[in-house]
Amino acid sequence: MQPEVDRLKRRLEEIVGKPHVSDGPAVAGFAVDGVSPALLVHPASQEEVSSVVTACGEAGAAIIPWGGGTAMGLGNRPARADVAVVLDRLNRIVEFDAANLNVSVEAGMRLADLEVELGKQRQFLPIDPPAEGKATVGGILAANGSGPCRLLYGTARDWVLGMRVVLPNGQRIRCGGKVIKNVSGYDMNKLFIGSLGTLGIISEATFKLLPLPAVRASVAGVFAELGQAAGAVAKVLDSVLLPEAMELLGLDAVTLLGPTLGLDATGYGLVVSFAGSRETVERQVRDFTGLFRDAKARVTTAVSDERTAPAWKTVRNVFDLLPGPPPERITCKIGVLISRTADLLAAAESLGRRHRLRGAVTAHAGSGVVRACYLLGPEAPPVEVLASGLEELRREAEKAEGSLVLQGAPVALKAHLDAWGKPGGAFDVMRRLKADFDPRGLCNPGRFLGGI
Repeated sequence: MQPEVDRLKRRLEEIVGKPHVSDGPAVAGFAVDGVSPALLVHPASQEEVSSVVTACGEAGAAIIPWGGGTAMGLGNRPARADVAVVLDRLNRIVEFDAANLNVSVEAGMRLADLEVELGKQRQFLPIDPPAEGKATVGGILAANGSGPCRLLYGTARDWVLGMRVVLPNGQRIRCGGKVIKNVSGYDMNKLFIGSLGTLGIISEATFKLLPLPAVRASVAGVFAELGQAAGAVAKVLDSVLLPEAMELLGLDAVTLLGPTLGLDATGYGLVVSFAGSRETVERQVRDFTGLFRDAKARVTTAVSDERTAPAWKTVRNVFDLLPGPPPERITCKIGVLISRTADLLAAAESLGRRHRLRGAVTAHAGSGVVRACYLLGPEAPPVEVLASGLEELRREAEKAEGSLVLQGAPVALKAHLDAWGKPGGAFDVMRRLKADFDPRGLCNPGRFLGGI
């Protein structure tokens, strides 16, 4: 072990305690695209996070913030990874003000655990990314994770009141506050949400909450043609109906989700969720059932209140139903104009068929977000061919005023295809922010847009 790493290890042990610093074989599970850190450190408080980051900065060590590990495939291969700062011990609720519908929670708390505590007071945080059982609050914010319910509730940016962040120099700052009316000054919250830990480590977040709805239900249908399903989506968006979520399902996704949703036909799927009073939900079940029938759905099923939550958990995590470990997959997120969502879903499916890749494609139908997952089996073409195909799909997304981002892929593929694509017009601002916040390039170096 290099002497400087040895010294840093001893310093970190002084800060967090010897049992909470690791090296050697323990770091193997914390590699990012094949780049393994030399050390793991598990701080137990925000003060310890600050001291750890300060010590790493003094040693010139590059740090990788680590929550639940669910978004570590996102972005490009790290330029360096000396210390993984694992936030699993920062897993407490700091303050839960149920009367005013807000909660402050440490960044290492898993979303599923937070949901349990909020549910005891009949409240919820309307953010629903995949892997909610592993994803942490800080990781969700850093990756700007979201799910189908963004249709009604928006994304994390809409629910964060304030944050505490440890900057790359170890300084602790607070953004926003704990009240909804907090508009003075620049909105620093939005600066850190989606920054992938390149500007600092989110250590705490304060969210506004909603009361749990009295009832939830869903309607699901299968259509012979994608155009029929897309037509049903267009009718919903042009109506006064306000569903929580609408998920458009490709052919393979319907096969995977059929048992969960009670769909026993092949074709393109559409599943819609709604919430509210019992009378409101019952009316929407009738309205959507009729709408699906008019759109010539082959099969239509209603998912009851008690089955809706587990059903939508399966919908969000549909890629988990595919066989094979994560390293043998390509996952990507395509964001386009809402009117082009079905077109890009079809294009993503076509890419899989051309290259004989098993997988699944779904879309947040009212939000313009397409998710695709491809399995790399023995018949998969060379990575150069796959990179070319994905680049073609990216160009099609860009023509639809959108983008394609790799959320996970083998290292060999990332060597031929940038995870983010070509930086846009705002990149100069992003680069200046990175230079201001992290002039030495020690926070998640290389993983973000343009290699920053």
